[in-house]
Amino acid sequence: MSAHPLTTQPTTTTSSDAFITKAESLISEHPYLMLSKSWCPDCHYVYRLFQKLGIYDKLHIIELDNIANQDDAAALENAFTGIVGKKWVPSLFFKGKYWGNEQDLKNLEKQGQLEPELKRLDLLA
Repeated sequence: MSAHPLTTQPTTTTSSDAFITKAESLISEHPYLMLSKSWCPDCHYVYRLFQKLGIYDKLHIIELDNIANQDDAAALENAFTGIVGKKWVPSLFFKGKYWGNEQDLKNLEKQGQLEPELKRLDLLA
């Protein structure tokens, strides 16, 4: 499983406002965005779930630990933390808004509401 690369990163000399702008831009540019880390078991749960449902390719993934400049990665993670209100991976952003995390997916799955929610989000037909 490979994540989509982060193509344009602010440099480390850029203020935190630039990273907030970048995070907001990524959220608005990608209808289905996941903030992740390659080693994270909860992130891998989401990868497997979305692969099983045939919607993995719709997900734009940013694996923070695979960004070459880790200072930039930390600043970007801080920007996403400010948007979400907590430091957490995976963080899922659907249709321009923070949607939730793997626990929300697991809860919907247990309640039998996952597929209807993914259909509502236009992830499933």
